[in-house]
Amino acid sequence: MIKHPEERPVKPNKFILRAYEMINNPKFSDIVSWTESGYSFAILNINQFTTKVLPLYFKHKNFSSFVRQLNMYDFHKERDTGDIQIYTHCSFIRGHPEKLIEVHRKSSDLITESGPSSNLEKKYLLMHSKQKMLHEKVNTLEQSYKDVSNYNQLLMSQIIQCMDREQKIEQLLMGFIQQLKEIPSSLESSYLNVMGSTGNRTLNPPFLGDFSRYGHIYP
Repeated sequence: MIKHPEERPVKPNKFILRAYEMINNPKFSDIVSWTESGYSFAILNINQFTTKVLPLYFKHKNFSSFVRQLNMYDFHKERDTGDIQIYTHCSFIRGHPEKLIEVHRKSSDLITESGPSSNLEKKYLLMHSKQKMLHEKVNTLEQSYKDVSNYNQLLMSQIIQCMDREQKIEQLLMGFIQQLKEIPSSLESSYLNVMGSTGNRTLNPPFLGDFSRYGHIYP
């Protein structure tokens, strides 16, 4: 028996709801969270995910069972580095809980109903999500380049200002040194003028008077 679209449930499956709630929980953002694009989610630490997160939402600690459930709901693994795994589904998107009703458990009925166009659509949506992620990374890199360029311009401006200040200080020091060189010659000139005027003057001590009127005072 082939199911028709109107016969599908109007509410998301409990597993999908719990998974969506789990990933949206900021308490576990360092263990499991959305990727930058929001079209996939990443399990960042499998050990902590198994021991701390799974028991709260699914009442078990079986990571393999959780992955099997994802596969049954047509999630695809985008990346697997051993410790980090990233999964995606075209209707499992950050900020769009209304699309969760489109996440269905795979079965022979659904496979019979799904045609080549459905598979092509999924591949298109997956490629679109990757393209959007790359676009966001390019924008981030462009912004980083602008920030570095602005910082370099500011740094160059400060260097030029420092060079100008250094040149002005050097000019002031050279002028000060030149003034110091001129001081001894001016002092020498003043000293000679003073000594010259003193040598030409006849000294008349106040104790020497006119003793001629007393006659010769020596024996």
